[in-house]
Amino acid sequence: MRKPVLHPRRFRGLPCTAALAAFLLSLLVPAGLLAGEVVDIRKAWRSALENHEAVLIARESLARSEMEIKRAYSKFLPTLGVEGTYTRYTEKKTTSGFLIQPDDSTRYEVRLRQYLYTGGRAMSLLRQARASLDASRKGLGDVRETVLIEASRAYYGLLKAGKEVGIREASLRRANEQLKAARARFRVGTATRADVLRAEAEVASKEAELSTAEAALKDARDLFSRVTGITGEVEADSAVQVSTVEMGVEELERLAFEKRMDYQQKKLAEDIAREQVRYAKANFMPTLDVQGVYEYREQTPETTFLLNDVTYGTVTLSIPLFEGGLKRAELKQARSRLREAELERLRYKRDVKLEVRRAYNKMEAARSVIASYRKQVTFARENYSMVFKQYRHGLADSTDLIDADTILVSAELGLTRASIDYELSVLELKRSTGILLDEVEEMLE
Repeated sequence: MRKPVLHPRRFRGLPCTAALAAFLLSLLVPAGLLAGEVVDIRKAWRSALENHEAVLIARESLARSEMEIKRAYSKFLPTLGVEGTYTRYTEKKTTSGFLIQPDDSTRYEVRLRQYLYTGGRAMSLLRQARASLDASRKGLGDVRETVLIEASRAYYGLLKAGKEVGIREASLRRANEQLKAARARFRVGTATRADVLRAEAEVASKEAELSTAEAALKDARDLFSRVTGITGEVEADSAVQVSTVEMGVEELERLAFEKRMDYQQKKLAEDIAREQVRYAKANFMPTLDVQGVYEYREQTPETTFLLNDVTYGTVTLSIPLFEGGLKRAELKQARSRLREAELERLRYKRDVKLEVRRAYNKMEAARSVIASYRKQVTFARENYSMVFKQYRHGLADSTDLIDADTILVSAELGLTRASIDYELSVLELKRSTGILLDEVEEMLE
């Protein structure tokens, strides 16, 4: 299959934005925070394409479709068969001194048969087999794209879970610092026992949040392993590759109708249904075949007029006249399947259009909030640093400090999720337009 040539101005990364977003996102978790093998998205894609059962099943379906081509070609070739029969009679029979029925008889026959005309059924079967093979190839590509997007979701889910664990651990460390500061102030008499208890409660709350995040990370690892086949304590690469699609939604829709393999399958299914109508019509046509037969017989005892060797040829013309309405019913069924295939393609075309628009809107929404969260993180970090210093000198109370930490955690989580959701939304948009597989294959090469 020829790979589409993509214009560099249409599909490209955002150089400055990508670098800045990746840098800020990587700052959210200290390096080496999570133990385990670091896996990038390319390795996840490659492993998923090699190991996922859905891809293997689609390949088996493609292999069966290739065999259908051979079955269709067999209708054009002659058939050769050998047959042998043995007959035992109850008694010998004679008439007017001639033996007409022996005790037993053995017959061997070699028959060669070639159809000369089938009303177009053989060609119709071949066209159906070729269309089915194309549909199976498109189906394999569609399954591979589906597996790619599943692997991407699992990968970014793992990345997001790991980032959230890092954020929760950083929040727990700040809570412990708050507790130390509260105890220090309590010892010198500038804080009350309630301040210490509130700091201890905050530490316990942060520990619970960290435990929940760690459990979510385990679930994300299990899902990642299931989709990609990569096992162990793996860690997703923290360098998020921010990219974008610089095309209008109308142009993306046109591209989807050209590239979407599942939509191409629907068009091929319509072609197959149309060919089945032709096949049903061909059932009303006559058939013509020729046969060559060699026959050898043995009898005990031999009858009077036995011919041991017989060779002959026949030409057979068959014309269907009445079959109880079977062929008409089959033709009506074929026409009904064609109408159903046409409606199915139309329904799918509308669904593809809606899917592209939704993916595009999701990408735009995710992109629009990243800058806002980036500002929030900057302000929240400065605010927490300032409030913590004020708290240590008795110029702020514990409530102000807890609120500052809550704002910081919320901003960091928001930036992490928005950045990852944006990257995933771009991949989903490319999946909805049918270009994801081509781009990934180029990257994996």
